[in-house]
Amino acid sequence: MSSSIEALSSCGYIEEVSEMKEKKRKKMVSNRESARRSRMRKQEQLLKFTNEVNDLLSVKKKIAKCIKEKEEAFARTEAVNNVLKAQVKELIERLSFLNSIIQVADVK
Repeated sequence: MSSSIEALSSCGYIEEVSEMKEKKRKKMVSNRESARRSRMRKQEQLLKFTNEVNDLLSVKKKIAKCIKEKEEAFARTEAVNNVLKAQVKELIERLSFLNSIIQVADVK
């Protein structure tokens, strides 16, 4: 048996097998490191997107609050405007009535 090992050793077969095992081991280590970096990139990207979502939700909340305030201000302004329109109509009717009284007084 030792003669067969010596024969394999002399033709370089054992060195080739040893080199192949070493290459395979290095490739495995490289793949693991690559996978680790990939997981870290994905984790960082997920954290970045989570922060971005939280920022956008905060902006959305502020915009919704602003819209609500504007709608309430519009409703108040519209109510005041309706009151003013009613007052204008009433004043026009009073003016018309007073003008008719003046016309009747001028005729006599």
